Amino acid sequence: MKQALVVDDHPIVRDGVKDLLQKAFPSISVTASSGEDGILQQICDNEWAFVVLDVNLPGQNGIDIIKKAKACCPNVSIVVFSLFSQEQYAARALRAGAVAYVSKDRSPHDLVDAVKMILHGGPIKKPTLTQPTLSDREIQILNLIAKGMSRKEISEALDINGKTVSTYKARLLHKLGLRNLVDLVHYAEEARLAD
Repeated sequence: MKQALVVDDHPIVRDGVKDLLQKAFPSISVTASSGEDGILQQICDNEWAFVVLDVNLPGQNGIDIIKKAKACCPNVSIVVFSLFSQEQYAARALRAGAVAYVSKDRSPHDLVDAVKMILHGGPIKKPTLTQPTLSDREIQILNLIAKGMSRKEISEALDINGKTVSTYKARLLHKLGLRNLVDLVHYAEEARLAD
């Protein structure tokens, strides 16, 4: 019997997704995990038909988990299931190696459809991004801003020019439609981008 893995730190979501997928795919045994007990090892130690992964796990970077999982088991099909909007995370997740991205505000059928495409080897409809996505460097600088680092500290930490840091700050404000540094910090905290 094929097996699938659902990883989410919220029990209600985890169990709900497990039940949804178990009903939609009765020939697949679905295991649910909180991700606390070595999620990378869990992914790589089994041959899963697919993995549904929340990218926002406490103390872990979901994008890094995807990259590492694809390095140790390149054939694993990972569907990202996230609270965060596609605009901010889909492109990064897909670049890291995920095969699909489904926001938690979508219909349950969207998740089932993504899994059907994986199981049947069909083309997966990639999310349409309607707003600019943040690059890895922009996310990195946003994280450092949220930690309270000054322009000089950020330039030293990343070994880039102070003017470059200012350019990134201005770009972040423009892309995200924010007004000032305080808004940037609040955005990072709400999106849980800050470590």
